[in-house]
Amino acid sequence: MRSGERPTALVVAVGVVAAEALALVAVVVFYGVELSRGAAAVPTGAVATAVLAAALAVGLVLCSRALLGRSRWGRAPLITWQLFQVVLTAPLVTGPLWPVAAVFVVLAVVAGVCLASRALSVWVGDDDAAGPPVH
Repeated sequence: MRSGERPTALVVAVGVVAAEALALVAVVVFYGVELSRGAAAVPTGAVATAVLAAALAVGLVLCSRALLGRSRWGRAPLITWQLFQVVLTAPLVTGPLWPVAAVFVVLAVVAGVCLASRALSVWVGDDDAAGPPVH
C-alpha cells in the first residue's frame, strides 16, 4: 500500500457499513409508509423503531466518514455495531427470514474483520499498529 492510499480493508468495511445504513433507511421508510397508511399495529412502537433506525443510520455514516478521514474514534462504534448485529441477527437464521438474517450475519463478520485489521489500525494511526521500532 502506498502512502495515502486507502487500504482494501477500509474500502470493504465502509462499503458494508453503507449497505447497513441503507438497510436502516429502508426500515425508516417502511415504518413511515405503515404509519401514513394507518397500518401500524402499534403506532408508538413504529415511531420509536423508525427514530432509532434513523439515528443508527446517521451514526454509521458519521463513523464511516471519520474512518475515511483517518480518525480513530469512528472505529470502536462500528466494531460494536457489528458485534450487536451478529448477536441480534444470528438467532433469526433458524426462522423464515433466514436468508436475510444470514446475509446480515455475513456482512457483520466481514466488516468486523476489516475494521479490526492491522491495515486499518495503521490507516488511523494507532500507535501500536506498526509494531515495535526496528533498530
